Amino acid sequence: MKFFRNILLILSILSLAACGGEKKQETRKPLSVRVSPVKQVDDTYKISASGVITSQDNPSKVSFMVSGRVIKAIPREGDYVRAGQVLAELEAADYKSSLDKANAAADMAQAAYMKAKSPARAEQLAQAKIAYDRAADEYSRMKMLYDNKSLAPNDFEKFQAAYESAKQQYDMAKTGAQPEDKAQAKAGYEQAMAYVSIARKALNDTVLKAPVSGFVTKRLCEAGETIQAGYPVFEISPLDPVEVNAGIAETDIRFASVGQAAQVSVPALADKKFSGTVRVINVSADPATRTYMTRITVPNPDKILRLGMVAEITIDTKQPFKAMTVPLNAVLRDPQGAAIVYVYYPDKKKAYSKQVETGSVYGQEAVIKSGLKGNELIVIAGQNKLADGLDVSPVK
Repeated sequence: MKFFRNILLILSILSLAACGGEKKQETRKPLSVRVSPVKQVDDTYKISASGVITSQDNPSKVSFMVSGRVIKAIPREGDYVRAGQVLAELEAADYKSSLDKANAAADMAQAAYMKAKSPARAEQLAQAKIAYDRAADEYSRMKMLYDNKSLAPNDFEKFQAAYESAKQQYDMAKTGAQPEDKAQAKAGYEQAMAYVSIARKALNDTVLKAPVSGFVTKRLCEAGETIQAGYPVFEISPLDPVEVNAGIAETDIRFASVGQAAQVSVPALADKKFSGTVRVINVSADPATRTYMTRITVPNPDKILRLGMVAEITIDTKQPFKAMTVPLNAVLRDPQGAAIVYVYYPDKKKAYSKQVETGSVYGQEAVIKSGLKGNELIVIAGQNKLADGLDVSPVK
């Protein structure tokens, strides 16, 4: 009897356990989700993209044209400099000495040139005239004897050579050096002056000045360092205007063109809005992202836009656009990689997946090309926890 009582007790316990399990399954709470109707867009097509603020032109990398030891470096990163402002200086003693030597050599070359092109002094000219007259008189008498066969040819040639030499000396005394000597002296003077120009430029190049106005973004020298010619020591970037360097998707590039107006928002500035203009669109896509580099010029008179800030751009193409869209995060992928969304059915209080074909991105929405009728309610939050036929409860 006791044995049968124990069997009945065990059966009662199992029955209660089974009933409790069924009751628990029946009272399982639906999954809370957020739903939203499919949007019907009837607007002009707008291109959206993200980018980074850059300088309109490449930053100016400023370097010394000569080598030397830095004795002064003035602006720091973030300082504003104007074109022509002194940035740094090199020790100039050696370059000043080279200029002094070049000037001395030029003075000597100038004196030689002036002497070559100037006639002789009065006393030298008088002496040359006396020597010439004497040689001419003697040559005239000797020629008479030579013509009368009274003087040997060899003796006459001596008097003739003396006459020609005296004449040449007299002519040089009147007009200065020979043309070729004058040309040589002139060339020597011009060469010396060229060396002076080179030495003066080298001395001036020991003072480094800003080639453009802008902000110092890099400073790569300090006083006491020895710098080689051509080594960049400052980087200067103008900040008005700036440009947004953004990548436009391959599906949108056909709507973009140079000169279009663009709206720019910057998250770092509480999504402050700026107006810009499309300046250039690359003809080649980035092979990694399949986007086309587009540069939008943005005026920045207050200098509040800084290089490297992230920016969001919107370009209104003015092209009519009608489409069905759903939020980007509502689109999932099934195990085969197909795009799906979860559709909520109010009469069943359940959600089922629906395969869709997506098109381009429109702002923060995905364009649905097929798979939906347009009157569905789409799960837009909680969809990652869903499975087909699961009970759901929409919440605001």
